[in-house]
Amino acid sequence: IISQLGYIRKRVWVMSLLLFFGTLFGLYFCKAPASFVWVVSSVLPFISLVSISEIARSITYNMEELEMSCKYNLLEVSLIRLGILGVTNLAILIGILFLFMGKTDFGIIRLGLYLLTPYLLNCYGTLFVVNRLKSRETMYICGGVTAFVSILNTLITSFIDEVYTESYRLFWVISFIILAVLSAKEIVKLFKKMEELQWSSSLIA
Repeated sequence: IISQLGYIRKRVWVMSLLLFFGTLFGLYFCKAPASFVWVVSSVLPFISLVSISEIARSITYNMEELEMSCKYNLLEVSLIRLGILGVTNLAILIGILFLFMGKTDFGIIRLGLYLLTPYLLNCYGTLFVVNRLKSRETMYICGGVTAFVSILNTLITSFIDEVYTESYRLFWVISFIILAVLSAKEIVKLFKKMEELQWSSSLIA
């Protein structure tokens, strides 16, 4: 775990810290904190993009076969990195939730739905691409997916004035559940793919 911390690129930590402190300063200067929710929820997908890029870097650069033959193979390394990034993202999200808690009347569950639903949509979209494409252009496509999710979230909140009210609560709950299930399936598919590569690599060795 300690060794893998050094291999995670600095941009992951920088983006996470920028998001947290950006939220802190934004809430401090914003006169209507509730309207700041859509800004943060539109930026969160980029955090998931850099996290997934760290996990899928070996696959997109065709290095998985080499890493499978190392002491700690690709599957083990990816699980460790996923754990590190998962804990980091969870800490950032919890911190952001607590920042909003004192500024809005949404409640922690509603805030979690508003912030995490676009995040999960991007997780599913980028993992879907990673599981089906294998080239250096994969992460550029994932970047396009992330930009689309961010713009889509901005358009929804701009054109639907009541999207953050109780009348749309069922929409957020259903969307969150569906995207959480789909994202979990894509993560399982990614690790199964790595297991197959590990099995093939052991046969070749």
